[in-house]
Amino acid sequence: MSTVFSEVYGTYYNVVAKVLTQALEGKLSAASMQQLVCEGAYGDSVLQLLPALADGTWKLLTPELGTPLKNKPTMPLTALQKRWLKTLLLDEKISLFFSDEEIARQQAALQFVEPLYRPEQFVFFDRFVDGDAYTNPKYRANFREILHAVREKRYLNASYRSNKGTIIVWTDLVPVSLEYSAKDDKFRLQAIAERKQVTLNLGRIISVEAGDIVEHVKILKKGELAKQTLVLEIEDERSTMVRALMHFSDLAKETEKLDESHYLLTVQYDKGDETEMLFRVLSFGPTVKVREPVAFKELIRKKLREQRQCSAEF
Repeated sequence: MSTVFSEVYGTYYNVVAKVLTQALEGKLSAASMQQLVCEGAYGDSVLQLLPALADGTWKLLTPELGTPLKNKPTMPLTALQKRWLKTLLLDEKISLFFSDEEIARQQAALQFVEPLYRPEQFVFFDRFVDGDAYTNPKYRANFREILHAVREKRYLNASYRSNKGTIIVWTDLVPVSLEYSAKDDKFRLQAIAERKQVTLNLGRIISVEAGDIVEHVKILKKGELAKQTLVLEIEDERSTMVRALMHFSDLAKETEKLDESHYLLTVQYDKGDETEMLFRVLSFGPTVKVREPVAFKELIRKKLREQRQCSAEF
């Protein structure tokens, strides 16, 4: 859906808008116009844009490099863009990024706009039902504090309730990233504590506070976290390959074509996401086989045995 916003007003439109803005301000020269085109457009744009602007083909500039326009070029939203924004406002997770006042203003501006779709139109048959409470004030406050620390590269101090009910106090956590699990419907914080990777579910965080700026920024790189490699053999039946690429679009991956209907897909994932990866692979059924690692293949076998036993008992 990002193309809805990137293609309506493309590169040429944006470059020409900058040229006309300078013309309105009386600052446009032949040199500055060429610089704007070179910096904002493509290599061959000088041959297309400059003549059309300078020789009067588009009738946007006068010979003196002024413009008949009275106002700066604007980019009003299209109906499709407004419908997409209205759809985003219906998602509970939007409250994590904006205040109630900001959301209210946007809702008022789009009150007569019909969304592209509504949340109740979707049925998730393979997602846990105990997702995070996104509209809870405390959850929202914790989320924003963590997001601030991630963006500003600051230490975090947090109190955390483990799955056993004990309270753990973390100090000087180095935040790496915030991740959303579609399978769990939860956000997780990936962080480093005493040179070890830790994963904290935001729903279990009791309180959190950002601290000083982390001096050694290099340890914030996510690539330094422990990664697992999973090699899948895909039988391209009913567009399985396309579906797999979309399904694993959030992960680093490589593809290799074996023959006309079989592919190898190698994906990198965090060790802490192994259970989720197990379910994601199983969702493809017999069209996807695990080649490596052996330990993951055994997890698949174990889960299938459990499912067969449950079916037999039922």
